Amino acid sequence: MIEFPFEERNSSRLGKIFKPIIPVALCGPQQTINIFVLLNSGADISLIPYSLGEILGLPVDMSKRHEIHGIGEGSIPYILSEVSLKVGEYQTKIRLGWALVEEVPFILGRLDFFDSFSIEFRGFENKIILTPALSKGQERESSSS
Repeated sequence: MIEFPFEERNSSRLGKIFKPIIPVALCGPQQTINIFVLLNSGADISLIPYSLGEILGLPVDMSKRHEIHGIGEGSIPYILSEVSLKVGEYQTKIRLGWALVEEVPFILGRLDFFDSFSIEFRGFENKIILTPALSKGQERESSSS
């Protein structure tokens, strides 16, 4: 079990808000990057901006190009890619949307990740609890002494 506190943020319209933002490591073909992502149960897929996909060394495969639609009429083009994601001492593979634009937030959505963890949002305690489900291709990193 892994626990993370919600991140306190200030909104000009809403005042103080708490967001489920967690630290993860994304492992691509060329590099591993530590980032903070918004854990979003309302997002179908995870999403990263174009520059991060370049740094990770994700392949540009336009046959896997799609568009995602969110709130409003706009859409974001992305390439469906696969990376290893490490949270705490647990690692799993996820598919994510590598946006072909820069103006997107780091979002950790349901696809693959929510199959690898039981996720509890405890708003009354301002924390997230992740319980690994090791049966879905997930690995626990072994510690060496």
